[in-house]
Amino acid sequence: MSRENIVSEFVKQLKSMNTVKLGVVQRDPIIISELPKTAFPAVYVETVDETRTNMTMGITRLRQSIMEIACVIVVGGHERDKQRNLVIDAIETHLSLDKTLDGNAKDCTLTQIELVEVGETEPYASCRAVFTVEYYYNT
Repeated sequence: MSRENIVSEFVKQLKSMNTVKLGVVQRDPIIISELPKTAFPAVYVETVDETRTNMTMGITRLRQSIMEIACVIVVGGHERDKQRNLVIDAIETHLSLDKTLDGNAKDCTLTQIELVEVGETEPYASCRAVFTVEYYYNT
């Protein structure tokens, strides 16, 4: 298991959502002015903080990792707050169907939601949803 496998599976699962269809899911920052209206809601995924701990000692070590994956969600149009809430709920519900991210992690949980200002926001709104992922690996 690796960080990249986990994030790749995370993105793959977001792209497969059908309860709320995401227009764009990518790992590069979103430039709102470059996206067509059909690209919303748009999601930018990136890994952020990670804490690693030795669980065993010896020649081969079992390590625990607690990693955060941030999703910057951008919606457009009317009822922006409602749209943000619906997208966050849909993402959390979809990811709860496989908290192991196809066997790459032990757990994946939404732990934080915060508003994000993205310059001139009208008619867009955004937020950042942080998921905490626990996984183990050997060194």
